[in-house]
Amino acid sequence: TALPISQVKTIQDAIRDKKKRFLFQGEDIRMIPTVGLFITMNPGYAGRTELPENLKALFRPCAMVVPDFELICEIMLVAEGFLNARLLARKFITLYTLCRELLSKQDHYDWGLRAIKSVLVVAGSLKRGDKGRPEDQVLMRALRDFNLPKIVTDDVPVFMGLIGDLFPALNVPRKRDMDFEAIVRKSAQDLNLQPEDNFVLKVVQLEELLEVRHSVFVIGAAGTGKTQVIKTLIKTYANQKRRPHMCDMNPKAVTANELFGCINPATREWKDGLFSTTMRDLSNVANDSPKWIVLDGDIDPMWIESLNTVMDDNKVLTLASNERIPLNPSMRLVFEIGHLKYATPATVSRAGILFINYADVGWNPFVTSWIDKREIQSEKG
Repeated sequence: TALPISQVKTIQDAIRDKKKRFLFQGEDIRMIPTVGLFITMNPGYAGRTELPENLKALFRPCAMVVPDFELICEIMLVAEGFLNARLLARKFITLYTLCRELLSKQDHYDWGLRAIKSVLVVAGSLKRGDKGRPEDQVLMRALRDFNLPKIVTDDVPVFMGLIGDLFPALNVPRKRDMDFEAIVRKSAQDLNLQPEDNFVLKVVQLEELLEVRHSVFVIGAAGTGKTQVIKTLIKTYANQKRRPHMCDMNPKAVTANELFGCINPATREWKDGLFSTTMRDLSNVANDSPKWIVLDGDIDPMWIESLNTVMDDNKVLTLASNERIPLNPSMRLVFEIGHLKYATPATVSRAGILFINYADVGWNPFVTSWIDKREIQSEKG
């Protein structure tokens, strides 16, 4: 912690003395007088370290208030090209407020600003893709199709009821890419799986989420088909000749230092970690084929909080060695987990969520696949 304190002090002294140039870590650099340093922090938060007192002394604390979501939503709708933004923003925020109050309390539900922003981006792309369609239909479709993947079975009727109340007499069909669905079905068959409609829908929903979010949680109990949904989408990419690359690891099989790397306190030597090496290797691949890092293991704040900068809009992994590894546009983080019991709200809000219920796949495909693998005809009968 001594290093950032001396760095901040050097910058503050240079601003105070109104210097044009100053020495920063042995280098003579130009001073831009409007520079600002800001620290955002959540006190008493799992997986976060407290700021040391001597660093705190260099900053002035200020409290944050909840922003006006409706105003932000209205401005973003205007920016995405919507004309009737004020009314639509009110409906949008009303839906999210009611969802927070009326739906069951699930660990993976997030109705905050990041969730609002991602739906608005979807609405904007839908509007540009279908210019003749009325704006309320476009927003209703975005709200329905982007939120349904994370809603648990029991909450679906309530959620659809709220959508129906806010957008009465609107029945907009889901936007479907039949050619893509045909390739998904073929890919499922290539993997000896049953291409049932619900399973194909989950694969398509995962693809849609990965279009707008670079981090996605695939959540579901054991046996709901999480791994097969991921593998089928990768196989679909392969069948499309997109040359996908998937790296999967269990983050809980190693310590946080072995995952992200650490500096040896005795020798001050940097030792690379499993995740940082994988991410650097994928980041150095120049082509635009899909590159996924699949983290298949329970989430706890101790390792996932280190991924905050990767999962938010910064898209950069910052290591203890001061190295910054960027997440390229073709790279994605996919988390395959059973629950989000121990994840903090900061983590939940940073990723898209695909929730797979038991009812989505059911037991029929398991039995059919098992029967298909029987080699003796009488066993199949």
